[in-house]
Amino acid sequence: MQINNISKFRKFLILIIITGLVINIFSGCTNNQENPIENSENNGEDIEQNEVYEEIEINEAEVVEYSLGEGIINQRSGQDMPYDMVGAIGVPKEGNNHPIIFILHGSHYFIDYNKKRYDLGFKYLVDALAKRGFLTLSINVNANYALEYGEPFQYERLISIYNDHLEKLTAAIDGNYVGFGIDLTNKGDLSTIGLVGHSRSGAALNDVFNAKNTTEKDNIFALLKVAPSIVFLRDEPNPDIPTGIILPQYDGDVRQLDGQDTFEEIQKDEAHNAWASLIYLKGANHNFFNDNVKNDDRKDNYTNEEKNRFLNREQQKDFLIHYSADFFYKALGKNIKADLFDIEIPTESTAYDLSIKSSFITGDMKSILKTTVRKKLEKNDLGGENISQNVIAKYLIESYIPINDQLPAFTHAGSPEELGLLSINWEDTNAQFELKIPESEKNINAYKAITLYMALDPGSQLNKPSENQSFTVIMKDRDGNKSSVLLDNNTPALAWPEGEFIKDEYKEGEFVTYWSIPTPLSHARIPLNQFENVDFKNIDSIILKFDQKESGSILLRDIMILR
Repeated sequence: MQINNISKFRKFLILIIITGLVINIFSGCTNNQENPIENSENNGEDIEQNEVYEEIEINEAEVVEYSLGEGIINQRSGQDMPYDMVGAIGVPKEGNNHPIIFILHGSHYFIDYNKKRYDLGFKYLVDALAKRGFLTLSINVNANYALEYGEPFQYERLISIYNDHLEKLTAAIDGNYVGFGIDLTNKGDLSTIGLVGHSRSGAALNDVFNAKNTTEKDNIFALLKVAPSIVFLRDEPNPDIPTGIILPQYDGDVRQLDGQDTFEEIQKDEAHNAWASLIYLKGANHNFFNDNVKNDDRKDNYTNEEKNRFLNREQQKDFLIHYSADFFYKALGKNIKADLFDIEIPTESTAYDLSIKSSFITGDMKSILKTTVRKKLEKNDLGGENISQNVIAKYLIESYIPINDQLPAFTHAGSPEELGLLSINWEDTNAQFELKIPESEKNINAYKAITLYMALDPGSQLNKPSENQSFTVIMKDRDGNKSSVLLDNNTPALAWPEGEFIKDEYKEGEFVTYWSIPTPLSHARIPLNQFENVDFKNIDSIILKFDQKESGSILLRDIMILR
């Protein structure tokens, strides 16, 4: 994957040097060795003893609201639509040629599309990103969601508004005064533009990326989709650039959490080379990312226990500030300390002091098992046999279509029509599921981590209510050496989901059964350097050993190795 470099972006200071190697974070690592790993000879590579990270500096910035006059949207209907070109802009006080971020707000209630200013609801993010070295704009795109001047065609209005602002910004960076109210001469790098979109504008980012922009210098390097709402289905693939997705757990607007579908599409696209990050932010709602959307969209019928998990507005804003800064720095190829984007760090249950589930994929992955068809029960994607011992393995379908759904008590995020899952069930601590690796595929030495994309099945009586699951992952080489890593009770992907089982509820003319809060599959990631004293050039099998709980049931979508 190639990332644009910013030749004049020198706002970093080396702050910390981390000495030593990654310690074994999974507290239950077995293999009769309890000491931290001393080397990575099994992977054939030396880990740097002193890794230097770049610090995200916070410096002074100037933030102003601006008006660029009236813009005209030339609609394909032939009816031109006027709108006020307004927004907020933040500029670092020092330095030039800063990367540029555009923030596009979502579709919310208004009477006058020019007067209601949801763009200013992200003024806090404009300020925060500008202080972290980005020239940042939040622009008013209400006209895209207005019914005046005819029915809008998809996102043609939003694209026009974005292009108009980009054209004005280009002129300002070239030294012309166009109305921003601040000198922007040489302040921005037009070859390096990132986009943030909330709600419907989150889904619209693909359209903005794919449109022919008015400025030839335009180069969009990353997309951050916050609680995206997918209204229009697209046949074209997702842009092959770094993509971040935030799903609020208690989204009362986009309750099915559409962004999960985008992540699934990226994950299955073999031609997609860029990385993607998905965050399921526990306790969050849809609206609190925007200061000017006042109502709490979370439903009133939650229990007091659930309401105690709700995040407030400041917590959600703070999360978005930190995640977006780390996301865009990482997309620019900066070596920052950001565990969410580091495949050599195990999956964590918190980020920026808030509870999450997360998934992260790279553009260089190999599938060990992807449960797309029933025959994967017997043979994995590498052509090796799958051997069940004291387990019952089933191929089941998760679907938002009731007639197709075989897992009514598990509600995956998004709207999957036929999501194949491997249901693994056990009632014996000697149970295991072994994936044999063929001779031709035995060398996985070049890979850095293994991930299991999975969830606990809350509908199975084999899982104790409100109790997390746990099991061991074993690497075995052809000389008989084994090494184990425990996925313990704190593994996010094995946590009992919040919510409850709703059975035979009458909705819209039919009785439905479902889990009350959508909970996505997520990754349990294990760095391969945590498996000690096995030969990664000569792997014989990967074993899931269900030795921690007397019984249980998990839903497994895939097992991947990545680098």
